[in-house]
Amino acid sequence: ASDGTCTARITGMTGGGGLSHRNKVINGGMVINQRASSYTSTGGEFTLDRYNHAAGSSFTFDTTTTQDSSTPDGFVKSLKITPDSTQTPTGSHNGTIRQVFEGQDFQDLAFGTSSAKSVTVSFYAKSSSQNNNHQYGVQLRCRDGSTTQYVSQAFTVTSSWQRFTMTFVGNTGVAIRNDTSVGFEICFHLASGPDDIVSAKSTWTTSGSFQTVTGQSNFMDNTSNEFYLTGVQLEVGPVATPFEHRTFHDDLYACKRYFQFVPPTLGEAQHTT
Repeated sequence: ASDGTCTARITGMTGGGGLSHRNKVINGGMVINQRASSYTSTGGEFTLDRYNHAAGSSFTFDTTTTQDSSTPDGFVKSLKITPDSTQTPTGSHNGTIRQVFEGQDFQDLAFGTSSAKSVTVSFYAKSSSQNNNHQYGVQLRCRDGSTTQYVSQAFTVTSSWQRFTMTFVGNTGVAIRNDTSVGFEICFHLASGPDDIVSAKSTWTTSGSFQTVTGQSNFMDNTSNEFYLTGVQLEVGPVATPFEHRTFHDDLYACKRYFQFVPPTLGEAQHTT
């Protein structure tokens, strides 16, 4: 300005976000992994901290999940999942990777009011050469305690890392419960039966089911398939800002609200020199 002052314009902050703690996802960079070196499951199981391997309608989601060092530039860890057997989902079968959130942490979205804010999801993903060009789905779900609504969009992976961004309108019809129970979640659909493969939803639609998008591929069709995921970000507003890298300390202590590993020899270790 003529008086020598300068006003900074922070790109992407106009939608209600802030300079820090923009990302509502915990452990979006997949750096925290307290439970085990690998996870083998056919149903529901927690894997890397805050990520849940979830199966719908008793689907045999027979996979191994690990923390991997294959990453896009600027990252150090990713979540890797691969099938241990081939499976063909039928009916309302589902195989997903998801993270759930306490409703009290999403009140700034103002869902259920005329001021409801849009949300933007961004993430990095890739496949192996075997499932190159597979289509998978992202589903966001919100809950007010009695009603669940969702939006969804498809994405196509290749054997090279890509960053995907998706913006969804705010939900003026259904609020998010204001307590410690699950009020919001993000699901990455890797397999689904035909009953839950429907058109993409750009406006919030009532359904309590896992639902993915027309064209969904079957991740479980070959044991050489691989899916890698990192840099997961969910933020308020219509712009995908650069991934918010937090310190290892910050990510770890956010994860410890839900799970904390205490080594059985911790007491002895404290007395060693």
